[in-house]
Amino acid sequence: MSQNKLMTGLLVGAAVGVIVSLLDRNTREDVMHKSQKATESAKYYAHHTDELKSAFKEQAERAQNLYARISEDASYVGSKVQQVKQLVPEVKEVAKDAKTAVVETKEAVVDSKDDVLSAVKEDDPSPSSSLTDDSSSQSDIQNRN
Repeated sequence: MSQNKLMTGLLVGAAVGVIVSLLDRNTREDVMHKSQKATESAKYYAHHTDELKSAFKEQAERAQNLYARISEDASYVGSKVQQVKQLVPEVKEVAKDAKTAVVETKEAVVDSKDDVLSAVKEDDPSPSSSLTDDSSSQSDIQNRN
């Protein structure tokens, strides 16, 4: 019995909504215009059923073509996603290798710097050299002058 009341309430609510909406003049005119146009189209296609069939066929073909394009696009995107999934481990490995190479290069540069500084200190650089920041070396330079 509650379903019966539900349907009755829905129908009454819809009817009241329509009546309230039609109180607006612009809405009434728009509804009348669209109703007349729909009636004319229905009458036309009732007499010209072949055109209606061809219009339906055309719309069905458009829908099928759209579905085919969407399917192709989805397939293409899916294949690209698979390629990316396959590349991720390779990219990780390349990144690890690059990181290792950078760390090794950094260590080599630091070692080279230390070697150059120790070699410069042994050779007692000229006054114009600025390879060392040692204050005792600068005081030696000032004492020479």
